[in-house]
Amino acid sequence: MAALLGLPIAGCTGDSLNLTASFGGATAGGRGEVQVLFINNTSHRAVFTVGTYDQTDPDDEPDFSQFGHDDGGLILEGDAGSPIGSLDCARVFSIGGPRMLALVEENVSDEDLLTEALIEGVEFFSVDGDDEAAAPVSEGTAPAFEALLGVDFPCSALLIIRFEEDEPGSFRIDFELIPSESNR
Repeated sequence: MAALLGLPIAGCTGDSLNLTASFGGATAGGRGEVQVLFINNTSHRAVFTVGTYDQTDPDDEPDFSQFGHDDGGLILEGDAGSPIGSLDCARVFSIGGPRMLALVEENVSDEDLLTEALIEGVEFFSVDGDDEAAAPVSEGTAPAFEALLGVDFPCSALLIIRFEEDEPGSFRIDFELIPSESNR
């Protein structure tokens, strides 16, 4: 009856929803994916680590990507968008979250890491495109962002992440979800 009246149902807390949500795999025990698109609405290059992980497993190796300054890797310039990427579905989606970063540093070999991107949140840099030898200059940071499976997003969804600058040096992360069932 409570559900019909729009009232919360006892026992359905965010924690229980997160810990019982389906990983979306096509077979029992399998994992689906979440699609991710980054839109950098600032005029600065964004440097960060993004990934998914299971917060209940201390040995979990997050599925992650890093955006940095290296021409051989992923770069997200100002006023630009990324290609749509995918990550394994897991209990937590994180952009520079301290728990994810700790799992990456503990469970992934150092040669696979871009150390400049192992930072909490997102750091924004001015880059002089005319002078390749010029070092990027930090313009500020946005705090870490985390979203929970079953509470904030389902597997197979498209997560749209926007980086915004409210005033010089003050950055934020905006999150939008497009479920897989959407016609958008």
